[in-house]
Amino acid sequence: MPSSGVHADGRAAPGPTHTSTAHAESLSSKIKEQKIIVDELSNLKKNRRVYKQQQNSNIFFLEDRTKIFSESKNTLDELKKEYQALETSETTKVKTQST
Repeated sequence: MPSSGVHADGRAAPGPTHTSTAHAESLSSKIKEQKIIVDELSNLKKNRRVYKQQQNSNIFFLEDRTKIFSESKNTLDELKKEYQALETSETTKVKTQST
């Protein structure tokens, strides 16, 4: 592939897009937020109550602290995996374009 970003048959080569960068920044922000939630939940005293907000509303329901902690850790792990996959795909794209 020529370095001009065009395939030999005239098609434009896929390059790093603003969308993927914005998605990576969004994921990074969500990971930071989730880390704070996990940290806060892990430092709560055993007798503290935890409430979870209903999606798209201002209603909160009492939840089990250990259940919410477990869900939060799982969410953090999923976000990290997604971010890692995005980073890996971006690295692969860059390597492919440079050859």
